[in-house]
Amino acid sequence: MPKTAQHPGILIFSLGLLILWSLILWFVPNPAQLFTEYWHFFFLGIGGAVAANSTGAGGGIVFIPAFTSLGLNGLDALGTSIAIQCFGMTAGSISWLNSIHRAEHGGNQVIALTHHLLLFSGTSAVAGMLCGQYIIPTPDFPVTTLFKYFSILFGFALLLVTLRKNPHRHTRYHTRRIDIPLIVITCFSGGIVTSWISVGAGEWVALLLFFLGYPTMISVCIAVCISSLTVLSGAFYHLFVTDSISWAILLFAAPGAIAGGSVARLLAERLGPIRLKVFFAAWILATGFAMS
Repeated sequence: MPKTAQHPGILIFSLGLLILWSLILWFVPNPAQLFTEYWHFFFLGIGGAVAANSTGAGGGIVFIPAFTSLGLNGLDALGTSIAIQCFGMTAGSISWLNSIHRAEHGGNQVIALTHHLLLFSGTSAVAGMLCGQYIIPTPDFPVTTLFKYFSILFGFALLLVTLRKNPHRHTRYHTRRIDIPLIVITCFSGGIVTSWISVGAGEWVALLLFFLGYPTMISVCIAVCISSLTVLSGAFYHLFVTDSISWAILLFAAPGAIAGGSVARLLAERLGPIRLKVFFAAWILATGFAMS
């Protein structure tokens, strides 16, 4: 079967965006100038989506430093990052879930585990995102400062999880009752953090699932899907409440994010989770320490 036929969801999603992108570009007064000034964001979208969807790390790890260095204020950088991830993380979620349902990482047992984890982790993360946007006030210190320390913390945590070896540990294929409260609290807290810095929910649940002994690829799949659900639920706030999305950047970064999100799973499977996690953990640490 052709590879394109194996991913109908991604094809439909990409076709819809292409039509929308063409319509928007048609009504832009000077499309040539727009293309000249913003074309490079296509490749930024690819890089952010590949990082996000191959490791479970949110795309904000890439987008927030890039946008702040370009002069966007904290709120605009946050809104634009969340908007781009709506496309990249959704494309990545479709790819990962399609792989799970084709039994590439197990059988019905793995599918049932994925659905079970998604049910309560997704609900908790979305609730946290909405609480962070509408109920809990944003911290007084700048978003970039919070992001810096979060990056350093996440980078060290990811390195520790990746390099930690326990040959006597068994992989879990059933959700334990004791794990559910931990996952719910983690996802809810991660959703709140995501509302402030555009990353958090996916990373935190991935780390927790790694520590609890769930399969690596399933943990990354859950992290990607949680990130998608969280940013999709939070996009409304930046669309209609704060109007904090740079549409010119989104116009070029979104197609790149879809492309990167669609192939990231293949990259993760070919290179292996350990090398990818070590590489991106080191990169995240370097990003955190480099931010002023």
